Amino acid sequence: MRSRRTHTKSRLGCVQCKQRRIKCDEQRPVCKNCFRHNIDCVYSVSPVKSRLLAQNATTQLSASSVPSVESTTIVTDNGTSSHTTSPSIVSAESDPLIILDPQRDGSLPADLHLRDLELMHHYCLESYKTISQDAEFAQPFQREVPKIAVSHPFLMHGILAMSSLHLAYLSKNGDRVNEYVELAAGHQTLALALFRKELDNITPSNSAALFVFSSIATVLAFASPQITGMHSFSPIDEMLQISTLCRGLAEILQKSRGWMANSSDSWVTDMVSTRHRSAEMQPLPADIGAKLSSVYKLNADLTRTGFNIEEAVACEEAIAALSRSFQQLHSGYDSITLFRWPIVIKPILFTHMRDRRPMALVVLAHFCILLHKVDDRWWVEGWPRLLVRSIYDVLDVSWREHIRWPMEALGLLP
Repeated sequence: MRSRRTHTKSRLGCVQCKQRRIKCDEQRPVCKNCFRHNIDCVYSVSPVKSRLLAQNATTQLSASSVPSVESTTIVTDNGTSSHTTSPSIVSAESDPLIILDPQRDGSLPADLHLRDLELMHHYCLESYKTISQDAEFAQPFQREVPKIAVSHPFLMHGILAMSSLHLAYLSKNGDRVNEYVELAAGHQTLALALFRKELDNITPSNSAALFVFSSIATVLAFASPQITGMHSFSPIDEMLQISTLCRGLAEILQKSRGWMANSSDSWVTDMVSTRHRSAEMQPLPADIGAKLSSVYKLNADLTRTGFNIEEAVACEEAIAALSRSFQQLHSGYDSITLFRWPIVIKPILFTHMRDRRPMALVVLAHFCILLHKVDDRWWVEGWPRLLVRSIYDVLDVSWREHIRWPMEALGLLP
């Protein structure tokens, strides 16, 4: 009796040959049987993938040293199914991305807070440069400040609020301006709430963050009303609010300056020394000196001003501080020094400005000339003119001649 010819059974034939239970020669794209009968030839699984799956099943069955196993059901092309046990590790052949899988359960939220990432990106590229024109003072705001902000949420929210306002300013009437304004308001609210808590416990660990936040808070105070268009007070009263903020921040810095000066972080001591370094003072230009002399003379007329001696002295000191600021700017000091003026003047002068005493308002109008010198900064833009116009409207006609210089310097007179 003739022996039956044996052959190796293949599971890689086409669907049509399997349905007819005949041997398929596995030629592609059309096997000989389908070609001869002029029918469609369809392969359910590519030969490469089929071999990989078969090899993978064999490998997994032999890897008995792996403790964790799963039951896997494999459905074949002819509809039958079989069960195998295999490790719970997916092979690199079947999933090349496995090399990136940390094999741990992730616990991060799906939301990446993309808007906050956008704000931080903009701050690190653009916004930090607008705090000061002094590169040595501004550089740490890019390199170091974001690092410490990670440990001080009030500072992080301050940074993001500033960046939001800057983007709103740059967007002008763009589609996202309202979105940026809302983001700024949210971050600013959180920054102030957290900052107030820090004020009760100033320590060496938070002194640098408080120092940095003082500069950012000044930017926010100037920028918020102008960018958002939400003016809670008149321009005069808003400036007084900003001045009060600057004075309060200066007191905080005074408490922490000793810690910062002895900080182990060199960038902190460099910032402090840069902010307080002195340049060679140049003489005050004669024309500016002459104009300020008329303000001194007006203040000395107690009958005209209605001041007593103490009030006149406080006003004279404020005029002297203005003269010093003009001289510093003329000598090449960074323009950020002009923001010291609201800090050094006596509180009684603020009271007179709030009460709309004309002599105090005349001095404030002359401060606007200094403020106008940094009007090219987005967060100051528009403030000097807005403030001088407000002072002009409040003053009696007989006093308006005394703010002619500020009006001319700001281009408000023909």
